[in-house]
Amino acid sequence: MKTPNLQRLPLGRSSFSAIRKDNCLYVDKTEYAYSLITQGYRYFLSRPRRFGKSLFVSTLKEILEGNKQLFNGLWIEKSDYQWHQYGVIVLDFSAIKAANPDSLSHGICALLQNIANNYELNLTLDKGDAEHALLTLVEVLYKNFGRVVVLVDEYDSPILKHLNKSELAGEMRDTIRSFFAAIKSHDEQISFVFITGVSSFAKAGLFSGLNNLQIMTLDEKWATICGYTDQEIDHYFAPHIQAWADKENISYGDLRSQIKDWYNGYRFGAVATPVYNPFSFMSAINMQEYENFWFATGTPTFLIKELEKVHRSSEMRLLELESIEITKAILGSFDVGKIPLSALMFQTGYLTITSFNKEEQAYRLGYPNYEVRTAAQKYLLAIYTNSDIEAIDQFSLKLIVALKQKNIFEVVELIKSQFARVAYSSLMNEERFYHGMMQMLFGVVGLKVCSEIMTSQGRIDMLVELPAVNYILELKFNQSAQKALAQIEERKYYDALRYQNKPIVLLGLNFKRKAKEFEITYAAKEM
Repeated sequence: MKTPNLQRLPLGRSSFSAIRKDNCLYVDKTEYAYSLITQGYRYFLSRPRRFGKSLFVSTLKEILEGNKQLFNGLWIEKSDYQWHQYGVIVLDFSAIKAANPDSLSHGICALLQNIANNYELNLTLDKGDAEHALLTLVEVLYKNFGRVVVLVDEYDSPILKHLNKSELAGEMRDTIRSFFAAIKSHDEQISFVFITGVSSFAKAGLFSGLNNLQIMTLDEKWATICGYTDQEIDHYFAPHIQAWADKENISYGDLRSQIKDWYNGYRFGAVATPVYNPFSFMSAINMQEYENFWFATGTPTFLIKELEKVHRSSEMRLLELESIEITKAILGSFDVGKIPLSALMFQTGYLTITSFNKEEQAYRLGYPNYEVRTAAQKYLLAIYTNSDIEAIDQFSLKLIVALKQKNIFEVVELIKSQFARVAYSSLMNEERFYHGMMQMLFGVVGLKVCSEIMTSQGRIDMLVELPAVNYILELKFNQSAQKALAQIEERKYYDALRYQNKPIVLLGLNFKRKAKEFEITYAAKEM
């Protein structure tokens, strides 16, 4: 039973004012806000969905409007911040239902008119000319406050919603580019600009009209501006975690370790501090169970459509997502019709930075955590096998049962069933392709899968760990299953696992692919 006096979590809430007034838990990010406002530049921040961008924009809004009473006890209240009141223009582009450039422009005008009405200005803005409407509002607010700021949240939403229609998406991009160019024309009146989005269209010249735009996305001093660090988790959420640990009858430390494996690991810089996805983490401690919370709500449809297009010519790359190396320029690139798969997966949160090669100035990408790994592999497997998610879930349930029961025949039959759904033209003549597919098959089940483990006798192809049994797999291509099993035995790969005192199943698999012929054979032995 949950402890009744735990502070309320702000799940699904992005209004700073509402969170503070309702006494919800708030992770203090106001020191970042102070630094941004006092420096007074133009900023762009790219982060995946459900990462707290909108809440940070709302926090900036309340500070800039001078609502000091909302910040009692927070870092900025104790600082030397002067609490000047600005004329604040906040635009959430995700709220605009834009079917074409004209409706996008009308939608922006409607948002600007609402701002004018909220300030009780006797002002009727042009309903079809977003640039003119912005300039008119800026001039009036500047006369009233002497300072104006522009905050744009999810600027790329109208583009991404139509990304599968390149021409229309390009027209949306051009409309937004014209709007941002209007900000430049009033540079003297606009003191501060902050823009957020999922994608980095900035590299495509979309923000070329803005002077001195600071790209924050991979700047390590802003790496933890959104998301929660380990230190913040323990500082703010310890009572919630302890309540969950008490329910499970395990230690706080053990539960923290599990939470970290599931939800930590996003890095936005070469040596940046890793952060948790706020939505997933808070959903987990609220429900007191592990699930793929972010994936269920944060998967953009445009990503799935792009993967379905890209995979037909890039099968190997999709299977090797954790070995991608990419330069900073490509990592930040994103334009209509020119979307590198690696950049797309990073910007949408499916991959993150795992290391940095200083000599080659290249980032290595990988899955950030267990939640994302299992969710991504499920969708990729569905694409490869021309299945739907429900079919993959059914496969997963059957496979885990067969593995637990050590029913090797059924395990292999299930594996065969998935390979049978892969187009013959996609079955490649390289062992690593089958290694990648096998890792994906076990990954969607949610098991701990380790590949290419070095031992004193050689390298284990794959280790699959269950609570009551371990599986050691050796994979061969166009050879024999018996040879694969013999290699495990000869090199005594199992010696490294004997200390666990549980059964070990040795499984040799051979994938045979020759002209219009494909089959999988196996040889197994239990230790």
